[in-house]
Amino acid sequence: MMKQKLLPKPFAKLDHYCDRWCLPDTNARNSARVAASMVDIREFYDDMVGIASSALDYLAGKKLGELDGPDSNLLKLLLALAEVGPAVEWFGQPRVVDGYEETKFPQVLSLDDLAPQVSALSEVE
Repeated sequence: MMKQKLLPKPFAKLDHYCDRWCLPDTNARNSARVAASMVDIREFYDDMVGIASSALDYLAGKKLGELDGPDSNLLKLLLALAEVGPAVEWFGQPRVVDGYEETKFPQVLSLDDLAPQVSALSEVE
């Protein structure tokens, strides 16, 4: 049986992060960050920062709403990088330093991360 392709070929070495960090939305990414250890966050951060520029260049030629599975997963990993970045760069811990409990600030508007931006915004109006 052939292994399912989780990420585009140039980024396949990061497939092992997909189970943990290819998440459907902001709430899931926030929960994953809060639940993760700093060791796991730092490892993911370091590996992703190393490929972020080339991943953004790769995705720049694609359209939201038309991404295939591997491309969608790559975008989700980049969104997870944006979620964990402050934990590494500012907080030194998974949670916000001197912050409130995350559940006190529920997300009230959720846009589909993979939808075309124009159609996602028109749904809000």
